[in-house]
Amino acid sequence: MKTTVFTGPKQLEIREIDLPRLKPDQVLVKVKAVGLCTWEQRFYKGTDPGSYPFRGGHEVSGQVVEVGPAAITSIKPDDTVCLALATRCNNCYYCRRGLDNLCLHMNDTVSGEIWGPAGLSEYVIAETYQVYQVNSGRPFTQLALAEPVACVTRSVSLPPLEFGDVVVVQGVGIMGLLHVQLLKQRGVQVVVAEPNPERRETALAAGADLAVDPLSTDLAELVRKQTQGIGAAAVFFTGGGGPAIEHGLGVLAKGGWLCLYGSVYPKGTIEIDPNDIHYRELFVTGTFSHSRASFRQAVQTISAGQIDLSPFVSAEVPFPEVQAGFELAIRPDTYRVVVTF
Repeated sequence: MKTTVFTGPKQLEIREIDLPRLKPDQVLVKVKAVGLCTWEQRFYKGTDPGSYPFRGGHEVSGQVVEVGPAAITSIKPDDTVCLALATRCNNCYYCRRGLDNLCLHMNDTVSGEIWGPAGLSEYVIAETYQVYQVNSGRPFTQLALAEPVACVTRSVSLPPLEFGDVVVVQGVGIMGLLHVQLLKQRGVQVVVAEPNPERRETALAAGADLAVDPLSTDLAELVRKQTQGIGAAAVFFTGGGGPAIEHGLGVLAKGGWLCLYGSVYPKGTIEIDPNDIHYRELFVTGTFSHSRASFRQAVQTISAGQIDLSPFVSAEVPFPEVQAGFELAIRPDTYRVVVTF
């Protein structure tokens, strides 16, 4: 089969390798579509601290080819599936506490002699717990987005939101837009803070109640007016760097949640007054990756047609033209570029 290997910044090779032997408890999947996530984009640009060579691709949809005879699963050949290729050991402290997204061995993914999830390949051999059947007629290009939907599902589920609450989403790239759609399903009012006017319009079309430029608008004052002086029940940071995080704290109501969904590159520090957190009983938390539970929820949401993923696929690029796909993906005017097989 053919696979994609990252050998260095902006250096990709399409290599012919032997298809690994299927173990009795594994599933062989023909890859149909792979989303080019920001993680792989950082590898492509050379800004991720991970090592080369690397086999990327973890937002994957496909069709089952073969199921090992000892696999304990209801999955069968020809099923349409989404893959959660992040590894889970199922035995470490965090896995046994139900925090499998923090598995101590999550990045111990080795595909042959090269590490990485290896979804940018013609075939993937997956563990049964990584394979989720989708009862949907949606295109494979949209189904490949199940992984980011699962990550955002976990994010929006953390704060104890109530109907009518006001929440803020900072930044509306694809992750911010997914936050908007899923938060609206929780019955809350969504205010988007985004400097780019085109993205603000897209956020409004996705269901946001209000979209403002935080560089020219006093976000905290605006939210106080929306909430009779109370503040936001939660702020979801998906982009904007350290200053956005600092501003987000000032927007919160007492007992409010600041959810750091996005990472900050390059790394930096922020200034936080601990007394502010103490006296207002604020919750500051990160949210990383997806759990098995949130991936299951995401697949059910997609299968039921409860989320519209079509606006998030900016372009489709056929394999093996992966390099052209990454050049599109790193542009600021795209959401998700998907490689098709």
